[in-house]
Amino acid sequence: MTERRVVVSRRPVALGRARDRHGPGEGAPDVPAIVGRQLRQALLTVGAVAALLVGAPVAALWLPAPGAWVALSLAVQGAWVGLAVFQLRRAERLER
Repeated sequence: MTERRVVVSRRPVALGRARDRHGPGEGAPDVPAIVGRQLRQALLTVGAVAALLVGAPVAALWLPAPGAWVALSLAVQGAWVGLAVFQLRRAERLER
């Protein structure tokens, strides 16, 4: 089996220079702005998770015994799922 050789006539363009050819108004995304919005969204979600982690034991202390188990088993799990769905939808929206 013979291998065919290809002659390269010029050097390939570096990726950074290829991206620089597109100006900011020509469809190139504003990456620092997108990253900043994603960071703010992530910090909001982390704050909500921290509030949930702190609030669950506090609610368990204030509620009577059967109510505490219901709150810890159903309400907290529902809040986890809600936070996950909210974070996923918001992250996808920021990517567009």
